[in-house]
Amino acid sequence: MTHTPTFPIHRLPLPRKTLQASLARLALDDEPSSQRRSTTFAPNGRGIWARTLPLWTDWPLRITEAEAAEFAKNAEGGVVTANDVLRRWDPVDFEAADEESGLRLGTSSHRLKLAPVLLGVVESARHELLPHLEVGPVETEALENTQDESRDALVDVLSGRRVLENVDGTYGSWSTRYCGHQFGQWAGQLGDGRAISLLETASEKGRCEIQVKGAGRTPFSRSADGLAVLRSGVREYLGCEALAALGIPTTRSLAILTSPVTVMREQGPEPSSLVARIAPSFIRIGHFEALNPGESGRNVHTLFFGGAWRAEEAEVDKNDALGGQGNLEGLRDLTLWVKDEIMGGRHETVKEWFEDVVRRNAETVALWQVYGFMHGVLNTDNISILGLTIDYGPYAFMDTWDVNHICSEFVHYRKQPERVLFALDSLASSLLPMLGYEAKNSALPAEGWSEKATTDDIRQWDEAGLEAIKGWNDKFNEIVEETQRAAWAKRFGIKTFRDSDDRDVVRNHLLLLTATSGDFGVSLRRLSFFAPTRVDEDGYVRSFARQWVAAAASSLPSDSVSRAEEDIAAWLKTYAARVNEEEEVAAWKAVAEGVEGWEATRADAMRNVNPRFILRQWVLEDVIKTMDTAVTAGDIPAARTALARVLELSSNPFEPYGEDAEGNISVCDGETAERARLAGVGPKAMLGFQCSCSS
Repeated sequence: MTHTPTFPIHRLPLPRKTLQASLARLALDDEPSSQRRSTTFAPNGRGIWARTLPLWTDWPLRITEAEAAEFAKNAEGGVVTANDVLRRWDPVDFEAADEESGLRLGTSSHRLKLAPVLLGVVESARHELLPHLEVGPVETEALENTQDESRDALVDVLSGRRVLENVDGTYGSWSTRYCGHQFGQWAGQLGDGRAISLLETASEKGRCEIQVKGAGRTPFSRSADGLAVLRSGVREYLGCEALAALGIPTTRSLAILTSPVTVMREQGPEPSSLVARIAPSFIRIGHFEALNPGESGRNVHTLFFGGAWRAEEAEVDKNDALGGQGNLEGLRDLTLWVKDEIMGGRHETVKEWFEDVVRRNAETVALWQVYGFMHGVLNTDNISILGLTIDYGPYAFMDTWDVNHICSEFVHYRKQPERVLFALDSLASSLLPMLGYEAKNSALPAEGWSEKATTDDIRQWDEAGLEAIKGWNDKFNEIVEETQRAAWAKRFGIKTFRDSDDRDVVRNHLLLLTATSGDFGVSLRRLSFFAPTRVDEDGYVRSFARQWVAAAASSLPSDSVSRAEEDIAAWLKTYAARVNEEEEVAAWKAVAEGVEGWEATRADAMRNVNPRFILRQWVLEDVIKTMDTAVTAGDIPAARTALARVLELSSNPFEPYGEDAEGNISVCDGETAERARLAGVGPKAMLGFQCSCSS
């Protein structure tokens, strides 16, 4: 077995080709406030990213009377400006650059006053995506009692106590510009208002980008502060790992921190958080819309607090073929960089790459549906080009089954596939000129391909592009259907295919859940303990149906229980007949260690796809309350312990957690009892709970 050499975060090697070396930069002036001032960049620019240093501090900026007096002594005319205050954060003290990466750490006396507190590290995500990152000891107890150079570097870099850059300043932390459709309407420039990328690196597992969320204002923050409350960080930190454990593509969590900084939200001041997350890339559909918004963005000039692009630029912009809204050279740069460097498709056409993006997103949303996951805010700026679940907001997992459930004021469970389809249609609209050029010329667009393009050229390219990808939306729906069918089959323990399964097994089971207000997760977990070969035993099916109703439909009115048990028993007989079919049994015997053990093999397989633990809303609210109280009181070990417990459950959702051999919850105590409690349905008052968007 080959040993992977490990490095502290500031010595991680850069990939062969970085984002900043590949894509154009958005110009900002040299004043410190330029990174924090809301800026509407000219929409015909080629740029994608802007240099942004982490600034994890109160906003608006606050200074003490003593600090103000000291500033006034040195300020011109005795007037203290925002730039005077912000300049304290500029790194001036630099260490020597690392010989391999060429990166160095820089800080200032004011940055060193930050007091970050590490609450947790996700070792499994680090191992899977960043095996060459050395983080030091991260056990709850060790954090309090040990010092470690690698862990200290991790905390310093993630929090912004120290910033990473190369010697000539051509590589350093950055934020990105994107546009998008929010709730179906064109919203213009959005950009990442509270996420700052720190570093790209590469290992044998591939390339990976490290990004912090809640690290302070960026040029895209508009009227927001760029910070995040603890509940927001905890939700994303746990949500990423819960989905990863279910096999659903997602960005991953690396670490979560808090600090003495408090954040004002609608509930008043709350503890802050900063989540470090990792992915091959955080590029989303909105980045492409910024470079060619299509008809929806033509002649629309978005203004917001803090800045607007100049009128004289608008007059010039209207003369180009896109009406001043977009940049096709930038679109080419971004498309080829993502296609070749991020997704490894150096020999693919743009059409083939687009079809891969469609496939990835179709498969992801299909798995959301099968596992009852509701994203929270499905705008085009929240749809990953890699098909990853990204930007966890007011998400939820289905508890009481309701196909029309709305987990927040923004997302309807049943409509998630069509919202993703709408986002992909927006991407297709942005890519049409490239797709059409490629179709007409049988070649990828070369540098300068659009510089002399006319309005008529773009019209012809758009038409050819539409023809080239005709039917892609039908393919999206086919992939969603196929992926759902395969995933449902696994959850129901079925290996062979029957057209009738969609109706007789899946739909009819979900209809029973609707009729009984049954719990989605509990129902399928309980089903993994059903023994189809015992269906002819006297009383077995009725007894199991009774247990199923007691576990999954516990809130059913007493006068409806008997009818529910009869309906469940009838369905179980149909289901057992399907599982006991000769071809189905043969398929399971083929993978069992012994032909007599096929049913145990099948039951194990079902329990490995039907989670015992689900990251329910009540669990999130429970751990957030515990951590809020502990952090506010300064009891950091208690906060870490509570978070680590739920992280372990989220990362290992298929463990029994108090179940006995029949699937019943056994009497237990201590830590086992606590884990069994967290794996339960929770208080009835929390069923269908919706959290706010700021979560």
